[in-house]
Amino acid sequence: MNTLISNNRIVALTLFITVATQLLYVATLTEVGIVEGWPLRSTIWTIETVAFTVMAVAALGAMVQDSARRIIWAALAVSALFNTLQAGIGLSMFLPATEAGPEFGPLMQTVLVGAFLFFFVAKALIGMAGIGLGLSLWSKGGAAKAVGLLAIITGIAAAAVNILALPQGMALVFPAGAAGTIATLFVAIAAWMAQPQSE
Repeated sequence: MNTLISNNRIVALTLFITVATQLLYVATLTEVGIVEGWPLRSTIWTIETVAFTVMAVAALGAMVQDSARRIIWAALAVSALFNTLQAGIGLSMFLPATEAGPEFGPLMQTVLVGAFLFFFVAKALIGMAGIGLGLSLWSKGGAAKAVGLLAIITGIAAAAVNILALPQGMALVFPAGAAGTIATLFVAIAAWMAQPQSE
């Protein structure tokens, strides 16, 4: 298989995995405390940490090979690194900060807001990558054109909402996360369909 196509599809598969884990997280853990939900929460975050690490490497590989879309793959690689940091903060800091007791509540809140800063930046970059991949598919016909349009629309929404969320702490977590997850789905489909392009 062509190396670029392999890299594209690795990126796409890791994005599909993270969409699934986000949906599972929201469905099962939104109202569950850190300590009570730790076995499932830590499992999800471990899967995401591994998936985003693999995605970063594959996106860097695609960036080297696909000269016409280097900036798109770079955005996806940086997004994956920020998501790895965010999941890593959750895995390494959330449980001990919670178990430290109520007197350390402000510290836990600071760690939480810091983790979500990385989350918002990562989802904004996913949105920007969606716009870029969408535009590259727009010139194609049929399904590629439709996927391209959806990637552009959801990418604009994700980038805008997550950039808006950056200075607002946790106020826009749910709309930013929802917009980012929807955009991620269409970026995954677009990445799967992407073909090598040269400048």
